[in-house]
Amino acid sequence: MVEPAETVLDRYIGLSDRAVRESSALAELLGLFASDATVLIGPEPAHGKEAVTTFYRAHFAGIVESKHYWNTTVLEDGTVRAEWVCAARTTGNGLITVAGVEHATVDSDGLIQDLRNEFTRPPA
Repeated sequence: MVEPAETVLDRYIGLSDRAVRESSALAELLGLFASDATVLIGPEPAHGKEAVTTFYRAHFAGIVESKHYWNTTVLEDGTVRAEWVCAARTTGNGLITVAGVEHATVDSDGLIQDLRNEFTRPPA
């Protein structure tokens, strides 16, 4: 059996669990985005390196630890799709579960140009 090649979306999701506690992993995760990338995970899109950085710093600030599981597919148009689930502990020692489907378009340098998420189980 041949293992599928790791995509940039696989690296992004894998790094997100470490990025909540390791600044080097957050820097590596942010390096996966093109300078003019757009991220639509929250209610408002973050566009450009500064806005994307601000979004992820705020997003990870409320989480102490997390664990993601996901399945990735590269669609015919080149879009990378990941169906994912996550369990996390928040800074207030709360527990959350969340799930969704992310779609990423990748530029010619292999960086994420556009990332959008649709929650199938929104954070409570």
